Amino acid sequence: MISVTGKLWKQKKINRNSIEKLKQDHNFSEILSKLIITRKFDQTEIYSIDNDLDLTNVFTKNNDFTASINLLSIVIKNKENICILGDYDVDGSAATSLLTRYLEGIKHPFFSYIPDREIDGYGASKKLFQKLIKKKPKLIIMVDCGSTSNEAVDFLNQNKIKSLIIDHHEINKPYPKANVIINPKKDNGYIEYDYLCATTLVYFFLDLLIKSSNNKMNIREYLIYVLLATVCDVMPLRKLNRLISIIALKEFNIESNFAIKELYNLNNKNNKININDLGYLIGPILNAGGRLGKSDYATELLSSDNLKIINDRSIELIKLNEKRKKIEEIVLNEIDFSRIEKDNKDVIIYFNPNINEGLIGIIAARLKDYFNKPAIVITTW
Repeated sequence: MISVTGKLWKQKKINRNSIEKLKQDHNFSEILSKLIITRKFDQTEIYSIDNDLDLTNVFTKNNDFTASINLLSIVIKNKENICILGDYDVDGSAATSLLTRYLEGIKHPFFSYIPDREIDGYGASKKLFQKLIKKKPKLIIMVDCGSTSNEAVDFLNQNKIKSLIIDHHEINKPYPKANVIINPKKDNGYIEYDYLCATTLVYFFLDLLIKSSNNKMNIREYLIYVLLATVCDVMPLRKLNRLISIIALKEFNIESNFAIKELYNLNNKNNKININDLGYLIGPILNAGGRLGKSDYATELLSSDNLKIINDRSIELIKLNEKRKKIEEIVLNEIDFSRIEKDNKDVIIYFNPNINEGLIGIIAARLKDYFNKPAIVITTW
């Protein structure tokens, strides 16, 4: 079988007995049975196909989550100023917005900061913290970043500022000397959940914190943000993520979420929200701010219930996304695809000193998809 891009597809050989057993045990179709086997669904995933499952917090007895709740509870009790530092992509923005909504709900002093790609660079750094501590935070919560920020955390410790890292990126020993680190990749008893994004970890953390403090915030109504971040971070929609996607899409009421409703209205959408909408419509719009110098716009949009702010930020982000598309088209038109094909390298390395830093990932992805090879894009922007 030849795909639309000219690739040769071959159907996997599957044990016939396994297919027949699934069909007989669960009354599944031939195609569905084959998909279940090739994707290696576990029993819970198989059961969830025709049955409703509830979303339970799998971190109830997790030491890192318990320590994090204790840390934040003390800071809240002492009314100490908190800084939330999030990454500039959808995952970082959604995670920051969840924490923002919680702290606003309890009227606790805090501020959030989303780094600018050009000015601040990526993630938590000593240079960035030298700027942020001027606002005198007593705790800095790093979400979707911080796992490799040893020097930055050492700087906080020297200044007697507590730190909490909630992240899902690679982390190596020696770990940053933060007060607590939530990261499944630490291999500290919950590495089986290393496929969860930062927003998912923040969601379960807040769920436990809310229950322990008898708070009335309904965190479940923001489960759509968890799915949005999961999809945009290209995390596998398997196991717990699959259950989250099923429940989030089933329970989501667009009338109760002004931000997503506004983005839908401005794009003349009226269908029930789906995975494609999250990944190909809403996600790129939210990411556009981080790519083109307005890194905090997405967080402001997702965190607000103010209709004017929501409208202003939605319009600006849509404009930025259209600008991103035009710049991307110009860059791609400048690339000599035939020369790259003629060179026939195992890895594509493309240098253009004028590409905006926020777009190099997209250009690399386009080259990778076109040539079906690893691609690296370099700029001096």
